[in-house]
Amino acid sequence: MSTSEAHGHAPDTSVGKGLMVLDALARSPSPLGISEIAARTGMAKSTIHRLLNTMAGHAYVAKEGERYLLAERVFELGNRVQVGPEKGLREAAAPYVAELFAATRQTIHLAVLSGVDILYIGKASGVGMPKMATRVGGRRPAYATGLGKTLVAFAPEAEVQRNLDRKFRQFTAYTVPDGRRLWQSLVRVREAGFATDNEESFLGVTCLAAPIWSPDKSRAVASISLSSTVSGHSPNRFKTALLNTANQLSDALTRSRG
Repeated sequence: MSTSEAHGHAPDTSVGKGLMVLDALARSPSPLGISEIAARTGMAKSTIHRLLNTMAGHAYVAKEGERYLLAERVFELGNRVQVGPEKGLREAAAPYVAELFAATRQTIHLAVLSGVDILYIGKASGVGMPKMATRVGGRRPAYATGLGKTLVAFAPEAEVQRNLDRKFRQFTAYTVPDGRRLWQSLVRVREAGFATDNEESFLGVTCLAAPIWSPDKSRAVASISLSSTVSGHSPNRFKTALLNTANQLSDALTRSRG
């Protein structure tokens, strides 16, 4: 699927076309040539060449040989973005993520809900930790993760329904297969106060996730998780540490609003 098809329409302005080129580069794990960008965007090569030259001149794009990739200016802008319903969340959460990792030596993720996906906004891991295709700025379907199930379970009703009505696909044999099973999972999360993910997103990886509450405790503004290998420590061993960290971060966000 081309980038224009993924967005449902072709751009009709120079700004829109430039954004489509940036999006194509962002979705690729390696630099792209002009022909590859043309195939992914449906735009003429001459248009792409002109846009790339302009963006390279402003350090949004860099050139390696005959191929292109995102450059420093995009990194700078991305790190200034405030994500999630609670502003300043990434900065407030950083020391808590670091301390939880130091105490457990397990992989720690922080995420917010973005439509029917989770958006990773923090990660800490070390040598020997589970290998997962996750990164800050990356996405994953909410139903396939403990983070997502926590966020949806404690989200406004419209967002819950949106996630129940979405299309589902299997990442492993253990992935939640449909809306009915997701609803059952959400009920369990609400009863327990945290979510589990037992090889539902990545084989060999299990995790616990807990909500980060809004100041009025009406919804989860983020979720924090701890992941382990199935063959290693059970994440239940670290449940108290995870829940304590989630509560401390929730309290810190409430104080910052006071």
